[in-house]
Amino acid sequence: MLLTKPAAVTCALITTLALSGCASLKGDSDAAPASADELLPAYYWTLEEAEDQHGNRNQDLFGGDAEPLQLRFDNNMINVSGACNRLSGSYSIKGDDLVAGNLMQTMMACEQPLMLREGSIKTYLETPLEMALEAHPHSPRLTLSSDEAGKLILQGKATPQTRYGSEGETLFMEVQAQTVACPHPLIPDYQCMRVRELTYDAQGLKTSDSEWTLLYQGIEGFEHQPGTRNILRLQRFVVANPRADEPGIAYVLDTVIESVRVME
Repeated sequence: MLLTKPAAVTCALITTLALSGCASLKGDSDAAPASADELLPAYYWTLEEAEDQHGNRNQDLFGGDAEPLQLRFDNNMINVSGACNRLSGSYSIKGDDLVAGNLMQTMMACEQPLMLREGSIKTYLETPLEMALEAHPHSPRLTLSSDEAGKLILQGKATPQTRYGSEGETLFMEVQAQTVACPHPLIPDYQCMRVRELTYDAQGLKTSDSEWTLLYQGIEGFEHQPGTRNILRLQRFVVANPRADEPGIAYVLDTVIESVRVME
């Protein structure tokens, strides 16, 4: 059921894994500790700094007009975004090393700086990378390095599953092109999105839709553009112990399925 009563637009307070202190994977003799298996999928890892094999900053990984390179680990798969093409492949932890399998990619052509990003990150991931993990709860840091490629330093941001403490529920939502005025006890002239849930069968055909209703909160990762109708795949999470002015449900964007400009 959609949230249809006034609530603050702000997202719920972040709840992260109950971790403390600082840990390093260096020094283990046979296998990486269990915390590595838990922590890698629990965060999105965004590139902060990079060095080549000579210790110089690798500028190729930062060129172009795009979000920083990001690594995601899920179900023994590594996914790379922020280059020209999205890269994905299997990975494993062997001793102190992160070992990526053969990387698959989409086949887009981009401006040269983004192509350089893509080629450079593939060079790093094509060789086993020694891991050092600082497991601070709010800002963990991951360092990946090898003599052949150099060093990557990545900052962790908790995934929605980590923050909300569950896998969430997948749903599809249609968002109308225009927002509408709606009453809010705290915010004058408040605008709500008009939305409805959609249901699809195994073949991807729509089987039903719900009544249009007002959504009194935002969708994390989604920015409504007036005049554009969207169909979104979302994750819905229950917020544990929300404040009085916070919603008890959080919506997080997974994928924009359809986006259509509607004529006025």
